[in-house]
Amino acid sequence: MKLIPKLSQAIGLGILTFFFAACNAEKNETNTKSESTEASEKSSDGEIEVHAVAACPTGEGCFICDASKRDAKRLWCKEHDRYEDRCFLCHPEIKDPKRLYCTEHGVYEDECYLCHPELKGDKAGVAAPSAPANALMCNEHGVLEKECAICQPQLAASLKAGESLKIRVASAESMEKVGVKVSNPETTTGQPAVEAYATVDYNQNKVAKITPLVEGIVQKIAVVPGQKVAAGEILGTVNSPDFAEMKSRFLSANAAKKLAGLQVIRERKLADKQISAAADLEAAEAAAEVADVDLSTARQRLLNLGLSENEINLLASDGRPTSLLTLKAPFAGTIVDRDVSVGERIEPGEAIFVLADLSTMWLELSIPARDAAGLTPGMEVSATFTDIPDTVITGELVWIASAVDEKSRRIQARALVIAPPAALRKGLYGDARIHLGKASPTLAVPTGAIQTIDGVPFVFVRKEPALYAATRVEITHGAASGELTAIRSGLTPGDKIVSQGSYILRSEFLKSLLGAGCVDD
Repeated sequence: MKLIPKLSQAIGLGILTFFFAACNAEKNETNTKSESTEASEKSSDGEIEVHAVAACPTGEGCFICDASKRDAKRLWCKEHDRYEDRCFLCHPEIKDPKRLYCTEHGVYEDECYLCHPELKGDKAGVAAPSAPANALMCNEHGVLEKECAICQPQLAASLKAGESLKIRVASAESMEKVGVKVSNPETTTGQPAVEAYATVDYNQNKVAKITPLVEGIVQKIAVVPGQKVAAGEILGTVNSPDFAEMKSRFLSANAAKKLAGLQVIRERKLADKQISAAADLEAAEAAAEVADVDLSTARQRLLNLGLSENEINLLASDGRPTSLLTLKAPFAGTIVDRDVSVGERIEPGEAIFVLADLSTMWLELSIPARDAAGLTPGMEVSATFTDIPDTVITGELVWIASAVDEKSRRIQARALVIAPPAALRKGLYGDARIHLGKASPTLAVPTGAIQTIDGVPFVFVRKEPALYAATRVEITHGAASGELTAIRSGLTPGDKIVSQGSYILRSEFLKSLLGAGCVDD
């Protein structure tokens, strides 16, 4: 009887062992199937075989290794190295289960000319997408794929004014905490203008370098730099033996001229009385003409040295060839430079004084070559200089260079300033604007709200509490104040622009350019 309970226990234990073994077998089979399924799914959406152009199986590059061979109308998933409409990691909903997928090259098998070279003639691999780009959604950021600034930052440079890429942030509260504020664009008066660098210079058409044309020693200086002088005012004197010699030659030529004239009169009387030959009269007349030429030449030398006709006539009547050369101002102006001292020896052509008429000044302008096409003489120019704050200098554009400067690669131009203030001095450096038209009402935003991405100006516009649009704008230079920048196109009066903290959104945008784009879940 004792054997019956033991037998019952043995039978029960055997049944339990069989049951657990069956369960484990079924579990192992299920796990195996699950792993197989996961491996299959991973294989179907795995990493693309990225290769260099030199290692391309086509020998000439393909859409994987050469961006120029990609379909320009289709977006490219940089995160997974395939077309966006073939990236089932980002867009699993668009996968066609009826078509075989080439996991090696990221396209369907029926369009992969890398695996099937016979398809290349049909331009497979760049076939039309199964889902249009307009329908592709960035599931991670909740915007259209073609408008996602995080996934498609390379599109920024190709946007037109008013077009945008969108950035979704963590929350509206996070933007408020970091100081992001929005407001509407302001309406101001803007004037289209071209910006340029400006340097002040004397009007070189009204600058004279006072210099003697003979060698000598400076005997007297009558003026100092900064002194205003009238036309004809004495600036200084030079003691020059050469000048005395020129006077002597003039006096000698003048005497010779008189003697030759008397000889002609004498020979003419003798010829009338037939006492002398006609040849003697002709010789006397020829000598008189030579004497007249010599006198004119001597007189012109004195005029070149600055003597007036009255002074020359006085010399002729006085007959004393002094060596003192007087230097006089050719016009009214200001002595801006003096580079000589009393007793100093000077050479012919060496400048002693520089005289400038400061009633007008020049603004030498340096303009980007791309902005010079619409410029014409007569346009209004305004300039500001940090050394003379709260002062705007206005002038008129009078000259535009016809060639690009070899050193700066910019276009040189010039503006004339009439009756400039005394504070406008040669050598001042500032900013100028060449106004292209009349002032008109325009939208304006705080200058700090404009951010430059890839050399293109953008303004961030809030579309939803946590969604912002990096909007391409065109700027009109010449706003009403330095704190505002006029916007020619790209914004509307109702836009909620980021007026403070726009650099934070720019940082979010730039993260994608550094590789922080889509996340592979």
